[in-house]
Amino acid sequence: MNKETIGKYVAVLGLLLFWAPLWGIVDSYLIMSSSFQEITLFGSNEPKISQEEMSSTVTGFILFLVALCFLTFSVVGLNYRTKWLFWALIIYSTLLLFMFPVGTVLGVTVLAALVLNRKKFGLDGDLT
Repeated sequence: MNKETIGKYVAVLGLLLFWAPLWGIVDSYLIMSSSFQEITLFGSNEPKISQEEMSSTVTGFILFLVALCFLTFSVVGLNYRTKWLFWALIIYSTLLLFMFPVGTVLGVTVLAALVLNRKKFGLDGDLT
């Protein structure tokens, strides 16, 4: 396999893993809502949520960090810079802005880096 093909696969894998925190948060929400339904139905004041059930959120954030490493390796290490990856990174870093405070800092940093290096992605025009 050549460098471009490997870069494409690493970038796609990184983009897919980027959504892991969302699935972890949704899973945690579903677990907590079922626990609150048990409290409502059975009147128990002690909800029982095990640590194993809540570990999906932590796993999601760990996979998110792996995704960032894959995307960085694809763009910087393998020099895979296509227009579709540029726009996907713009969308993802814009979504990161809403994950206050760490995501906001990371999102602003990635957006600034992408806009300043847009010519390396084959984009000559200004982004407006």
